[in-house]
Amino acid sequence: MIDLETFSVAFINIKNQKLRSYLTFLGIIIGIAAIISLISIVQGMQVFITGELQSLGLDSIFVEPGSGTGISTVVARTLTSDDIETIRGIQGVKDATGFWETSAILDFKGQQAEVILVGMEPDKMYLLEQMGYVDIIEGREFTKTDKFSIGLYEDFAKDTFDTEIKLRENVELNGKKFRVIALSKSSAFLSAFGGTSMVLVTDTVVKEFFGEEDPVEIIVMVDDGADIKEVQARIDKRLEKKHGTKDFYTMTSENLLEGADTILGLVGLIVLAIAGISLVVGGIGIMNTMLMSVMERTREIGVMKAIGASTNTILLLFLVESGLIGLIGGIIGVIIGALMALSASAIASYAGFPFNAFPSVELIAGGLFFSLIVGMISGWIPAQRAAKMDPVEALRFE
Repeated sequence: MIDLETFSVAFINIKNQKLRSYLTFLGIIIGIAAIISLISIVQGMQVFITGELQSLGLDSIFVEPGSGTGISTVVARTLTSDDIETIRGIQGVKDATGFWETSAILDFKGQQAEVILVGMEPDKMYLLEQMGYVDIIEGREFTKTDKFSIGLYEDFAKDTFDTEIKLRENVELNGKKFRVIALSKSSAFLSAFGGTSMVLVTDTVVKEFFGEEDPVEIIVMVDDGADIKEVQARIDKRLEKKHGTKDFYTMTSENLLEGADTILGLVGLIVLAIAGISLVVGGIGIMNTMLMSVMERTREIGVMKAIGASTNTILLLFLVESGLIGLIGGIIGVIIGALMALSASAIASYAGFPFNAFPSVELIAGGLFFSLIVGMISGWIPAQRAAKMDPVEALRFE
């Protein structure tokens, strides 16, 4: 049985070998710090991305051109404006709208910036607001008469040019004058992926001035109470029949969540594998330290056995010592890992990608338990060697 004296003796032995103990701690510290920091960051990103995708609504279907195997909407243009009307007539569909996209040069007071024009049906802007794409903080929604009007994201209006673009000011898009009628709040998700450089216009602008007749994406809102997978299947069937081929693919908000979870899960596994290598190295360091300690303390072990210390007592003493090395290294690693995760979170928040990377209680407890187990496993062979020593031979050792 492990008692307080065993812990005391083990701690004193670690303290007496300061330099060697510090070097041994290093492997465990690096491994645990890597696990705590990287998994905290991955978990923080997972919570953030899940929250942002859920803000799009779990009753949304996205119809995209191409096969879904890497063909981007920039290259594939297989959807048509007629497809929107077709989808609106499908059972279970509440409403649908499209995005018409192209690039343009925005000129403001002699300064220029390349932007993505996103054309939308003006009377369907409420769909974008419901899904979190748009959150108007100044100005108003578009109407069918707003041909030469644009909407900007707050971050773009403030940070792109030397002078902030304000509501009701004029800008030029490829030489044509437009008036700012709406400023939208910039969501963290859009900011993180550069989406705030999008400029909102009516679909008429993109069609007439830039020749983009067909949408690059269609967003579908499902009726309350309708089964989203059944509606998705109906859309697939109807559009495939209309096109004569499957030159599009559909995704639900749930599909996006599952995809994000899968990617972040794989990242987490890679992180664990990399950190595991560090822990293996740390474990080898502990084993080497304990083997050296057994050799140096051979006579001490002989004395302990001569005065009545049992084999189990010697075994426990060295196991506790190796476990303490792992645990102390784990505690330091947890502290360093938490600080690294919080630093990464602060930097990401400053860059417009806010997420909370503080390690969970379960992760901290798991890291400490893992470091303790690594230490004790690494110390098992040296502990057994010490416990099996013959006391007479140990006392004769020089």
